[in-house]
Amino acid sequence: MLGEHKAIVGLVSELAGLTRAVPAAAAASALAALFAVHLDKENHLVVPLLVGAADVSLAGLLAGMHDLLGEATPAAGGGCGGGSCGCGGDAPAGAGAAPVLSIDPRLDVRDLPHGQRHATALAALDRLRAGDALVLVAPHAPRPLLAEIDQRYGGAVTTEWLQEGPQVWQIRLSRTLAPR
Repeated sequence: MLGEHKAIVGLVSELAGLTRAVPAAAAASALAALFAVHLDKENHLVVPLLVGAADVSLAGLLAGMHDLLGEATPAAGGGCGGGSCGCGGDAPAGAGAAPVLSIDPRLDVRDLPHGQRHATALAALDRLRAGDALVLVAPHAPRPLLAEIDQRYGGAVTTEWLQEGPQVWQIRLSRTLAPR
């Protein structure tokens, strides 16, 4: 992984110095391919090991992420816009705030009209690959939605209750089999 970090930095430096289109396109293509493989390793190999380690704080490991990426921190009004990094920069303020309990992307349906919540959650599940997960953030225990998920996907989606009220419910939905 460290070797890949060095190769990524090298490709970024190379790309920054290129002025001709063909060599720049080749370097950009190599960078994109290497970064995709590296990110997949981190998300599917390294992060699961860290999640299972009792003595590791993911929040602590991610604390400097926004500084490294050159983005404003959520407290300064920046953040991830959608919360897909899991930092909590998208968490609403106030008593009903949903704490970040997972590094998975969050789907907060609390502000959606009631009639759109199931369709939005099902569409998000349809986009998940086997082994991926998301955290559903809801204003109540979404038992009817979970029954619909079970009926639609059978055993292809597992659930893990992360937070049960009183104002916020969070359920981790994991795709165990490839989409039908």
